[in-house]
Amino acid sequence: MVPLLTRVWFVVGLLLGPLPLSAHGPLHEEILRLTAELERKPNDRELLIQRGELFRVHELYSEARLDWEKAAALQPADATNDLRLGLIALGTRETNAAVQLLERFATRVPTSLPGQLSAAEATRLAGDYPSSTRHWTAAIALSEEPRPEWFLERARTAEKGGVPVADILAGLDEGIQRYGPLPALQLKAVDLEVGRGQIDAALRRLSAIAERADRKERWLMRRGEVLLTAGRTNEARAEFTAARAALDQLPEKLKRAWIATDLRQQIDTKLASLDAILKTPPAQP
Repeated sequence: MVPLLTRVWFVVGLLLGPLPLSAHGPLHEEILRLTAELERKPNDRELLIQRGELFRVHELYSEARLDWEKAAALQPADATNDLRLGLIALGTRETNAAVQLLERFATRVPTSLPGQLSAAEATRLAGDYPSSTRHWTAAIALSEEPRPEWFLERARTAEKGGVPVADILAGLDEGIQRYGPLPALQLKAVDLEVGRGQIDAALRRLSAIAERADRKERWLMRRGEVLLTAGRTNEARAEFTAARAALDQLPEKLKRAWIATDLRQQIDTKLASLDAILKTPPAQP
């Protein structure tokens, strides 16, 4: 999952646009520059907004709030005041305030992508998963290039909100159709397919990942795990054996890597367990 602050900073970037070029240097120097300008023009709203954003990037939320509250007082009818102050509430984990401010902004400006994204985050933190799902869906619809992780976030909140699995899968497939079988989206779909007993559908999704992957062993092992979950032990053993063979074909340097060694141990453990099961005679009636 993308960290909260990363998502919030992205939302503000959409709102404010690029900062002045000098902001690409040390942030504290830019804050000093803006402070000097504000001493000459204390009611310059744009300067207050810019400095408030730099304070927020520094996680100086009290200072950012002061600047943005002053900016709001200078132009109280501006709906984006709620967005800015809601983002401060998100940063300080004042969840109820964040929801109130950001839901109000999203209602007033429903076509705002930053508004829908930030409202999705706030309602998720508040445990209002149906609302969060609704805002993720709105954000995806508004964006010409929705990020793949937005589809995953929507699926997670939809699952917690009790949305039918078929609808969640349709939402993931919307992202997969746009970006191809990305592992993060397909693996979430695999878990959902397994959960509803659609083993062959889960296997097809794993095959779609493996077809595009340079390294197959991880996906072969996952196929084996899915088959094992379904009690299809002979097929599971074949997949684990194929995964082991794929590992053995790696260059020596890659074979010795920690990840490959750990995966080999996992595969060998599963194969040994399966061999024991397959050699055990069936219980007499």
